[in-house]
Amino acid sequence: MESQSAKPIIAALLQPLPVLTQPQARNDLGDEAVVRLLVHQFVELSLEAFNEALHGRLDQDEAVDGINRQAIALNAVFLGTSGFDTVIAHPWNSPDQLGAFLKDVVALDYPEDDCVRAMLIQLATQVMHALRLPEEDRHEEVEALTLDAADLLLGRAPEDDGEFDIDIGG
Repeated sequence: MESQSAKPIIAALLQPLPVLTQPQARNDLGDEAVVRLLVHQFVELSLEAFNEALHGRLDQDEAVDGINRQAIALNAVFLGTSGFDTVIAHPWNSPDQLGAFLKDVVALDYPEDDCVRAMLIQLATQVMHALRLPEEDRHEEVEALTLDAADLLLGRAPEDDGEFDIDIGG
């Protein structure tokens, strides 16, 4: 399966956090710090892929494929099907809960079992668009997108206008 090559990276991200934040040495998908860390790492990996493609060190299709592999692997993590024993999933982490929520709130036209991946691809697209902003605005925009995505994965709709900021329209 396509996500197999992304599994080692996702597995490394899921190494238990320090005992100070996770006394059970497991990553709880109900813990805001864990979810934000996973989304932040996805954004960082996306930025790295964009940068590698921009400088010609990676073909654009390869960069997109790598981002998609990460999104597929995180889809499995957030929907509780990854098989990682270091992850604590909750009833929320299922296609009929989280997937349906994302499908509704983000207005995704994907099956519920693919909505985390679709939302993350939209996030990567918005991050790419944010790179066009002046440098002083770029970090703030990427951080806002990251926090919005983490909130969605925790079941919190964006507070501002009720719409998720991620829009794949050009």
